[in-house]
Amino acid sequence: MSLVLSAAGLSAALATTVKPLTLSEMVKRSPRIVHGTVVETHSQWEEGGTQIYTYVTLTPKEMLKGKAPAAGETLTFRQMGGRVGDRVIYVAGTPRFSVKQEVLVFLTGDDRGGYSQVMGIFQGAFRPTAGAGRGVEGVSPEAIGSLVPGNETVSSDAGVSPAAGTFDQFLQRIRGLVRDQAEGRAP
Repeated sequence: MSLVLSAAGLSAALATTVKPLTLSEMVKRSPRIVHGTVVETHSQWEEGGTQIYTYVTLTPKEMLKGKAPAAGETLTFRQMGGRVGDRVIYVAGTPRFSVKQEVLVFLTGDDRGGYSQVMGIFQGAFRPTAGAGRGVEGVSPEAIGSLVPGNETVSSDAGVSPAAGTFDQFLQRIRGLVRDQAEGRAP
C-alpha cells in the first residue's frame, strides 16, 4: 500500500502486492547482493515533482554477487517513498535504513533512473540481530515472513526458514547459492 501524506492529510492510496520468493529465487533474480554498512540516506523529489525516492548509500563489506565498486567507493540504491519537507510518501513495508546499520541487500537491476532497488520492495533487505547470536531479521518486519522455504532450507524439516541460524550462516548459504547457480548446479 502506498500513501501520500501532507499537512492537508491523506491524498492517495494504492495497493502493492509482492509474490513471496525462496532464497534461491532471490539469489537468481538479483544482479547484486551486497553486505555492507549504511553511510547515508536522503530523500528527494523526482519525476517532475510527482514521486519521492529515498537514496541509501552503503560502504560494501562484501559483494556476494555482482560487480564490486572500486576500493573505497560506495554503492547507492533507491526506493520509492520518503519525506521531503512536510510531504511524506509511504510505501507499506518499505525498509527504513539508518546510518551505521549493517545490512544485506538483494538488489534489482537499474531502474529507468539508473539505480537499483531492493528486490521485492522489502523482501531483499536483512540485518543481523543484536547480541552474541547475531541472528537474521528483515530491515522491514515483512521481509522474513515473505521468504518462503525452498530446497535451500537449513534442515530436512519442511517449512524451516532459510534465514534460520546466525547471520554468518545466512551469508554462507547465500554464497553457496551464488556459487551453485554460477556453476549451473542450483535451480
